[in-house]
Amino acid sequence: MAAATLTAKGQIVIPAEIRARHGLTPGTQVEFVDEGGTIRLVVHRRITPSDPAAGYGLVKVKRSGKPRRLSDFDAATLVKRERGGAT
Repeated sequence: MAAATLTAKGQIVIPAEIRARHGLTPGTQVEFVDEGGTIRLVVHRRITPSDPAAGYGLVKVKRSGKPRRLSDFDAATLVKRERGGAT
């Protein structure tokens, strides 16, 4: 059975083999349930790591040949244009 040591701050590290077996990734929320003489760790919500490449091309911008500044960008206008609405 895997064991961990409690730090002065009250933190523990879940052993790598347990994290891998149960799919515990950074950001996973867990709950501690006190059952008398036993403390049970319950996975409350799993967070799947995001893939930055999955969002590539989400926002389409027309190139006008001149450099754009952040102040030129209006995301609401782009959504209206893409849906066929008036700007």
